[in-house]
Amino acid sequence: MLNLDSYRSSTDYREILRILQKASSLQDNFIWQSHAIGKSIIPIHHFEIDFVTREVVIYFDTQKYMMDNELPLYVKLDYHTSVFKVTDYRVGLDAVYFTFPALIKTMELRGTPRHSFQPNQDRAVSLKPTLTGMNRESSHELQVRVMDVSEAGLGLIVSEHNRSFLKNNRILWVTRLQDIQLQHPILAEVVYINNEVDAKFQIRKQKEMKVGIKLSGSIPPEIYHKFIQ
Repeated sequence: MLNLDSYRSSTDYREILRILQKASSLQDNFIWQSHAIGKSIIPIHHFEIDFVTREVVIYFDTQKYMMDNELPLYVKLDYHTSVFKVTDYRVGLDAVYFTFPALIKTMELRGTPRHSFQPNQDRAVSLKPTLTGMNRESSHELQVRVMDVSEAGLGLIVSEHNRSFLKNNRILWVTRLQDIQLQHPILAEVVYINNEVDAKFQIRKQKEMKVGIKLSGSIPPEIYHKFIQ
């Protein structure tokens, strides 16, 4: 049984493809189906990503293992112990075929302790796609709310209206934490975007997304501690 408390959901197309590609070179991937009397586990020999048909092709020993086409199948990947469910698939002579999954559950791998804010704490950061000029002024700056922070990453709440900004600017600079201007902005990468925003952080009548960014460097300790107070 998976402990889903340590998982997050990803619906980001590029992240899903990256997880599939990373897992395709690993060995401990498998499929399972749940029956009334137990679980059938099927080892994956190998799998391929077909970008022409936009399908995943999983090869397994069809002589030794049988699938029940009436049941959904679950795929467990060795990369970040990611899992996803497949309900629409077809079985061939030596493989099972299905379209790219729209959602993958993957391990939350925040390597440093995380501080979570309460909704009324109202913390924000400023993000820029580029740094221009000596004063680092840019016409494109995004100020967003912060849900949680560690020394190496940020969990953000971003309006759906800014989805295209994030998709077009996967690499960003963190220039300000609340009212603290960073003397040395921190380069960051958008690692996931999904719609699983905790209800307590939701603003009425506004569609929002949960966004995770990974920092290429650490937030200076004195600034970090001031930010979380």
